[in-house]
Order: sequence, then structure tokens, then C-alpha cells
Amino acid sequence: MNRIKGWFTPFFFMAGLFVTAMVLTGCGSSGGGSDAVTAASLEKGDVVISLTDAEGDFEKYEVDIASIMLTRKNGDKVETLPLMTRVDFAQYVQLSEILTTGAIPLGAYTHATMVLDYSNADIQVEVDGVSTPAVAQDVDGNSLTKLEVRVKLDINRPLVIAPGIPAHLSLDFDLEATNTVDTLAVPPLVTVEPTLIAEVNPDFDHLKRHRIRGLLSDIDEREETFEIAIRPFRHRIHRDARHFGKLKIVPSAETTYEVDGETGEGSKGFELLAQKVLRTPVIVFGEFNVRERVFKAREVLAGSSVPGGVRDAVRGSIIARSGDILTVRGATLLRDERAIILRQDVKVLLGENTKVTKQGKHHSDEMDPLDKEDLSVGQRVLIFGKISGTVNTDVLSDRIVAPLSIDATEGLVRMLYTSVVGTVNAIASDTAEIEMTLRAINGRAIEIFDFTGTDSDPAAYVVATGGLTLAEAEVGEPIRLRGHVASFGAAPPDFFARTIMDVSGIRATMVVHWDPATQTPFISSSESGLELDLTGVGRLHHVFRTRQYLTELTPEPAPQVLPSSEGRGRYAIRQSGAVSVHSDFGDFVNDLTQRLAGDAALARLYARGRYTRITQSMSARWATVVLR
Repeated sequence: MNRIKGWFTPFFFMAGLFVTAMVLTGCGSSGGGSDAVTAASLEKGDVVISLTDAEGDFEKYEVDIASIMLTRKNGDKVETLPLMTRVDFAQYVQLSEILTTGAIPLGAYTHATMVLDYSNADIQVEVDGVSTPAVAQDVDGNSLTKLEVRVKLDINRPLVIAPGIPAHLSLDFDLEATNTVDTLAVPPLVTVEPTLIAEVNPDFDHLKRHRIRGLLSDIDEREETFEIAIRPFRHRIHRDARHFGKLKIVPSAETTYEVDGETGEGSKGFELLAQKVLRTPVIVFGEFNVRERVFKAREVLAGSSVPGGVRDAVRGSIIARSGDILTVRGATLLRDERAIILRQDVKVLLGENTKVTKQGKHHSDEMDPLDKEDLSVGQRVLIFGKISGTVNTDVLSDRIVAPLSIDATEGLVRMLYTSVVGTVNAIASDTAEIEMTLRAINGRAIEIFDFTGTDSDPAAYVVATGGLTLAEAEVGEPIRLRGHVASFGAAPPDFFARTIMDVSGIRATMVVHWDPATQTPFISSSESGLELDLTGVGRLHHVFRTRQYLTELTPEPAPQVLPSSEGRGRYAIRQSGAVSVHSDFGDFVNDLTQRLAGDAALARLYARGRYTRITQSMSARWATVVLR
């Protein structure tokens, strides 16, 4: 996402590597006309469609998907989406959701068409630390309604449906490359030049967790497997009679369960699930196996542990604690089919009967059960209870004046994985600890957190790394860790890490804008790489590694975009509303060179991959250029 402001707010690195681009054009209806295939006599095969997106600075990007139509090589069309589906793309940056699964006529599918409806879009961006509703418009300043996404699949990788051979079509919406945001306008304006991408049986699908949401439709206690009737995204999980197909779930001995607040692992966890009646709400995280057409579960939530069910649920970060009262900011209220971003803080009341669970932790891990004293400042939480107060959505109001409250004295608080980013001060290998200066927690500036009562010092924050390797950590360098905050008042250590990553090793995003567009953006270009000429660049000529760390590109040494060292990539050229995609870097460079030799000029370049700061070189698995 690009920002127009006195300066800009850095956006995140983006996930998702795909090889087929979609072009959005204006549309007056949702499709599904008389030429769609309806003959039940045609032989059919299985297809699974998942949805994800690449990252941007949006707090919320919620639109309706009205249709997903697949077109066979002979021109026949098949509708795959049973009903309109509302999707918040901002929630699927590091997560793919199984959207639908079903049988469609056999054959090779060469095109797909998606219809997005912006009529009731809910788009919110961060302005001065506050989630602020924005208005979407096209490049001519017109309000958006329905947009039709026409997809031409890679000629070398068509969607082939054959007997007994399931296929997986992954759709990816790139928020960063699609949107330009003017935060000086009131309300903020989002100009949409859409870039959506897709891949058949995606090579890089393992980079994101998959989620499947729905109702328990069958359970096999002997095999310890179960089946879900899919209800994706925010479809009403209790009342919606129609579904999006079914999928078999295969747990393992390491699968963790939380059912009505009770936790277990492996067979013990499965026993908790087996006690539930059919049509119980279930959410499963794991990986989809295309060849076996099964979903391999790592984590299972069921019953009242599923957000948006019989109890109110609020998700956010604890920014302060006083006695048994937590203050949560950046909260999202989850209610059945709706997810509402709250503009005010939420006060959470704890009690002796408050149940506490921890993502990734179960009774077999530790003897001592969790309780309310384990909830401390910085921890990301999902709270179930009874909410009171007025939900504040007024852009101009003061969110601090009238906080909401949620009574969790008889409720449940789940400690979610928490992300901390900062700079390494010291490494103590003998005690397996890292001391760091915190820059952000869960993507939020450290200044908003009140550490009173925690015994934590954000300038000397101690992280216990356990058995994790410390090879990625280096004094003076940025680092990102994922895990859980220590119990309230029990620091140090302040944080228990489950994963550790040197920020220099995180996939970075290189963004360069030329203003005006230029026909000579490269010092040299070949199948070995592109050397960028920064003459005439605009304000954006940077590399971003998480929100907190950005590097301005300099003319020397010349910044480089190199082909991926991991094999096939996804390289796109967008010109005059059309997108051409190449999986081979050399083909991409040749196509781009020919266009620049004509009347095209390069306006914007985006590349993602591994960045080497000393040489200013990006080993790109993904790149998009925009020509004028």
C-alpha cells in the first residue's frame, strides 16, 4: 500500500508467491448467466479453492465476493461460489482460508472470473495510531461498486480437473500493490488499481498456515478423524443452512485441541472433540494436502472456544494492568458474522473463575495450570465474556473517553502468540537469553504500553529462548520473536520465545517510484538481474522489513533485483489495465525491455524476497512493475 502524506508509514513485508495475474475491470452484475454449466450429467472431479492476500498497512479491508466463475478450454463456465461471501483481506496476510470445495466438470480450465462488490466495503487504515474508516475510489475518483476480476491462468500451469486427482486453486489479493492511500483527506481516500494473483497447486503454499472454519459434520472415533461442513470467513456458523462443501480433517499425535475451554493434545484432545454433537462450530489450523484431499490439523478449536459463537469475543493487546482490570487496545469485537474494529480501549474484568489457556500450550506441557496472573502487559489475547457499553465507530470521537468493558469473571482468556520487535543489546548463550530494546509489540509502538507492575524494562527486555538457536541473533541488529509474555510481576525473563528471526532474514519489500515515469530505469538489465538507476525517483525508494525497520536505497552501490535463488518465481508487468505474468525471470526481463524500448515508461517497481543490505540486492521471488 502506498501512502500520500507529509511522509509515509512503512508497510510490512508481503507474503504470497503466485504465477497468474488477474485484471479488474468495471462490472455491472455478478455474472453467473445462462452460459454457465448446469448439466449434472457431466463427469466431475474435485477442486479446492483457498483465499489469501499480500500485506499492506490496512487495519481492515472488507469487501464482498459475489462470484468465482471458472471457464473451461471449450468456453463452458462453472460457478464455484454458492453464495456471496464477505472477506476481510487484511486478516489473511500470513494465513490462507479454505473458501470452498466441490465437484466440477472434468477438463482443463484456462480462465477464472471473480466479482468483488465494494458497495458496502469496510476499509480502515491507521492514521496517527488510530484505526480510521476510509473511502474507496477508482483512479478517476469515482466511487467503487462491482469490479470483475478476469483471470487468465498460466498457459504452462492450467487448472486440470481429472478423475481421482484433486486440484487446488489459490487466490491472492495484493493489498500493497493495489492501493494508494491519502491519509490527509478526511476521511482517508483509498485509490484502487487492483492486482490479484492466483496459482494452481501453489508451490509456496506451505509459507502460510491454512484455516478451515465450519460445522462438525462427521467424526470417526476409531480412525480419530473428522469432517467439516465449510463455513468460510464470517458466514453465520450457526444459522446458515447452505455450505461450501466438506473436507476431511486428519489430526496427529501432536495436534492440539481446545474444546469449550478445555485443552488436550493428540488422542486426549480428540476425546474432547468426540463428546460434541454434530453441527458444533469448529476451526482448524494446519495444511491442506492436495494429493490426498485431506486437511492435516495442527490446532483445533471447537464449541464455545470458537469466536463469534454464543459469547462475545474481543481480540487485542494488553497495554496496561491494574489489579484484576486489563486495558486492551487495537481490539476487534467478534460477533457471529461480524468483526468490528473498536476505536476505544476495552477494560477487561478478571475473576477467580476466569479460565486462561495458551496457544500452543496444554496440560501435558506443564504441571501448573494457567490462571489470571499469567496475563501481563504486551500479551495478545482473545477474551470471551459479556461486553457492555456502546461500540464507538465515530471517526472524530475520543476513543479513550468511553471505553467498553467486558466481564470475563466467568469467561475465558486465550493467550495468543505475541510478536515483539526490537534491537539486540546482548546475547547470553549460557542462560539462553537475549536482552533487547523493544520497538514494537504486535506491530504497535512501544510507547502505548504501560509496564507498571510487570518489573519489565522495554529498554532492557529479557527474552528466554529455551532450545532455540541463537545463530540468527546479532548485537546491534534488529530481531523479531514470537511467543508469550511472562506472568504479571514475574519478570525477568520478560518473554518466552517460540520462534526467533533476525529481521535481516525476513522477507523484505523493495519499493521504488519514479516521478515522472521513466524509460531508462536501469543501469543494466539481463536475465542475471536488474541494476536500478535512482535518477528521478520519488519519495518512495526504500526497503521495508516489518513496520519498524526501513532502509533508504542509495545510488551506490546500484540497487539490484535478482532472480530467486529458490527456483521459479512470479514476475508481473502491469500496463494499461492488463497484467502479464512470467514464472521465469529472464522472460520477465526480456518482455519488460521490449516494452520500455517502445512507448512504455516505468512508474513503480515492487519486489519481495531476501535482501542483502551491504550490496542493496534483492533476491526476488516476486516482482511487479507498473508501466505508464
